[in-house]
Amino acid sequence: MQATPTTTSSGSQNEGVSPAPAVFPFPLTGVNPGPRCGHTLTTVLGPNGDVGSAKLVLFGGATALEWPGKGAKPSGPPTPAPSSSGIRLAGATQDVHIFDVRSGKWEKGVPQGDAPSPRAAHAAAAVGNMVVIQGGIG
Repeated sequence: MQATPTTTSSGSQNEGVSPAPAVFPFPLTGVNPGPRCGHTLTTVLGPNGDVGSAKLVLFGGATALEWPGKGAKPSGPPTPAPSSSGIRLAGATQDVHIFDVRSGKWEKGVPQGDAPSPRAAHAAAAVGNMVVIQGGIG
């Protein structure tokens, strides 16, 4: 198989190099989940495995970090100390946010049944149209 030469905007040819993809505006609407870490973002396919109607389900995460010791956050990166356990996740949530990729819209979700307890650093997997949460801290 031979590479097809492409022409750049300056007119030069680059053999086997694809042009950069076009950038399109993608406005986001709705209530976004806000900054967090230690969350999961799981793809749930639409009916009959339809990728076109898939949604992204964001669960949990921590909304804050704690540094060892008291007082203000350090100005630089943390340095390990013998009596320190490093940065810890804090403010674990049980928030569920659903993102519709086609429309660019966030919406706050409500779990059916018993909601998982607040947690971060957990695992999540899509099983059919459900998201299963396992482990984590919180």
